[in-house]
Amino acid sequence: MNKRKFWLTLLTAVLLIGLAFAGTFSSVAAQTDDTDDDTDNNTQTQTETQTQSQSLMAVIRNHDQLNDFETLVQAAGLADNLNNDGPFTVFAPTDEALANLETVAANADVSVTDILLYHIVNGNYNGSAVANRSTLPTLMGDQVNINVEAGSIVLNDTSGFTTTDIQASNGTLHIIDTVLLPPVNSIFTSNQGSREDTLNTVLADDGRFTTFLSLLQMTDLNIDLDNPAQSYTIFAPTDAAFEKLSDELMDQLMNDAQTREAILSYHIVGDSLSINQIANDHFIPTLEGRPVIVSTDASQNVSLNGTPVATFNIVAANGVVHAVNTVLTP
Repeated sequence: MNKRKFWLTLLTAVLLIGLAFAGTFSSVAAQTDDTDDDTDNNTQTQTETQTQSQSLMAVIRNHDQLNDFETLVQAAGLADNLNNDGPFTVFAPTDEALANLETVAANADVSVTDILLYHIVNGNYNGSAVANRSTLPTLMGDQVNINVEAGSIVLNDTSGFTTTDIQASNGTLHIIDTVLLPPVNSIFTSNQGSREDTLNTVLADDGRFTTFLSLLQMTDLNIDLDNPAQSYTIFAPTDAAFEKLSDELMDQLMNDAQTREAILSYHIVGDSLSINQIANDHFIPTLEGRPVIVSTDASQNVSLNGTPVATFNIVAANGVVHAVNTVLTP
């Protein structure tokens, strides 16, 4: 091959390679422009898809209004649950709403963990589903109340939604503007009694109910306070209550089985009722058959047949005890 033919061949090859690269860059540029247009048109859809693929904990972690809520969830040991379990519905207060949480919790005499659990509901409820409910049970145990006012959802008459229906892989997140507080005197926040021991043990360990327990052992009532499968509410008269009885009535209780059974069964309800549940009713049916009459004064103090409840929400594994300083009679 002569030199002239060699250079012509080399120049032709260079031109062909240059054209190939030009075509490649032109194609990539056109593809990038198309993608940008598509992204602009589908930003909302892509965002929804991204959150739906994330856990509730990831959504909370990535939201710029929920930094304090994330910290509290981590500290309470709930992060793994919101990452891996569910489905849950989370009512997440903003950082602004949580600004005075410790003071609020102290004034409400409730732990921060209980407050957090009160913001989480088992099940996946979007805004429409929430609006169609009057209450929802929380992981803490107590229910959150729901109202719709002027088309807006309000929780416990205080908390409104700032953002709703943030979908996650294991539930739905709604952002709220006020911290939700569990009801006052909640049985689920009571630190009296034992959630592991049965009623018989709780009554014995308390030390104020020795006469009541002795009389129970003498009856033929078909109840078993040691059975965790049977749930009761006990209006338990203290030893001081029995000391106020006349000698005649005390003698009847000790020696007359019919009188003893009637009096004792009048202090027992075949269900577990917190003081709040009792306060919301006027009559509580007893195992004796006749009801106890409930009254509540202006300070929300509860009385049974006119006798104030001395100590309430003494919890047990199979029920609850409310102490009274007077023996109740049908």
